Amino acid sequence: MSQDAPKILIIGLGTGGLYASRAAQRFNRKTQITIIEKRDYHMFSPCGIPYAIEGMVGSFEELKPSVPTTRSLQIRLSNEATEVDAEGKRVKVKNLETGEEEWLEYDKLILATGSRSKILPVPGAHEFLGKGIYVVTTPEEGETLRDVALKSKTAAVIGGGAIGMEIALALKHLGVDVHITKRSEPSLPRNLDPDMGKILTEHLLEKELNVYFGKGIDSINGADKVESVTIAGEVIPVDFAVMAAGVDSNIGLAEKAGVASERGSIKTNKKMETNVPDIYAVGDNCWTHNMIDDTPARVALATTAYRQAMVAGVNAAGGDKEYEGSLGTFVTSIGDLEVSATGYNTSLAEAAGFKVISGRANTVNKPNWIPDAKAISVKVIADVDTGRLIGGQSIGAEGTDWRINMIALGIRKGMTIEEFASVELAYCPPVSELYDPLLMATDVALRRLAGARRRR
Repeated sequence: MSQDAPKILIIGLGTGGLYASRAAQRFNRKTQITIIEKRDYHMFSPCGIPYAIEGMVGSFEELKPSVPTTRSLQIRLSNEATEVDAEGKRVKVKNLETGEEEWLEYDKLILATGSRSKILPVPGAHEFLGKGIYVVTTPEEGETLRDVALKSKTAAVIGGGAIGMEIALALKHLGVDVHITKRSEPSLPRNLDPDMGKILTEHLLEKELNVYFGKGIDSINGADKVESVTIAGEVIPVDFAVMAAGVDSNIGLAEKAGVASERGSIKTNKKMETNVPDIYAVGDNCWTHNMIDDTPARVALATTAYRQAMVAGVNAAGGDKEYEGSLGTFVTSIGDLEVSATGYNTSLAEAAGFKVISGRANTVNKPNWIPDAKAISVKVIADVDTGRLIGGQSIGAEGTDWRINMIALGIRKGMTIEEFASVELAYCPPVSELYDPLLMATDVALRRLAGARRRR
């Protein structure tokens, strides 16, 4: 690699591709970067699509920010990378407008190819794609779904993750009668404990959604288009269905180049390097590791892609940086509720070998004599052996995000539950409570920790 002006080629202009380019440029201003993107526009915000469907965002075009180019940064839109010659350190690129192909050389290659909607292996799922089954991964797909919803009365949303619930409530806002289904019973089972997930499920029922959690979809039915779905043996007429059951990594290009994968995603080390020299991967397409215990982790969040990209970009430009791992810290807005979590929930912590205790506070986010005080539930999880904080969850109308961010910081710093209980928080009645719900939950956990240790 030329130390004066290294050539970095990035495939994919999402969060990972964008921030990898910025990190590389900041580390070495002489770096020459080319980004290859199949779309005919720069960026878009996937997380904003449900809110554009609902109408909270005025236009789907507002979800498409542009990225300024410079002499050292070229962006090739409507171009597709079709082949990687790892030995020759070059990529074949096809211009989708002209059909012309060319080879682009690189010193370092960053794969930021993202993911695609998972299509469940149930009868009718593949057959009715485009014939009443919709996926929502781009603004164009979101706009199509909104147009269909405005002309429809009933729908099924298949998948009860954050995106599925956001889309279900967006469709309900448009006047559609929504049936939402997923095979596992608690809401967000990889993030929330059942007692916290129950709050979210009850909220969906209050919003008059038809909830079928713990009842997987059997089939999608119809003649020429979707006419009904079968959930746990019950046939439910619907005008259309949305497949929102998660994502699969886009790794076809990487695998053909000899890049190793595992369980459908690219394997990387802490420098975001793959097994092939000078090839990195970031974002939804790859495995990395959990910050708590260093175990393999795949987290399809923009915040994770951003942090991985900042590591890969620096390293591709000649630096030496390691990704510290992911906690899966997230927040989503589902109807009138904020839902947030970080680290391990109880079941995943126990599966990872931890003996856990938890503390939960169900209260209000401000003094109850403040007129706009709202209910909030906060839960913290700790390891009994070390007392170390390893997870947290919060659900409420407002203020869950900063509390989860505090827990994430505590985990990142390796704080024990005792240390976390002494954190000083700001207080003002219109803003917060003197004895904050976060500290209430922590104190409950602290008492349970002491009890667990006495019983040993």
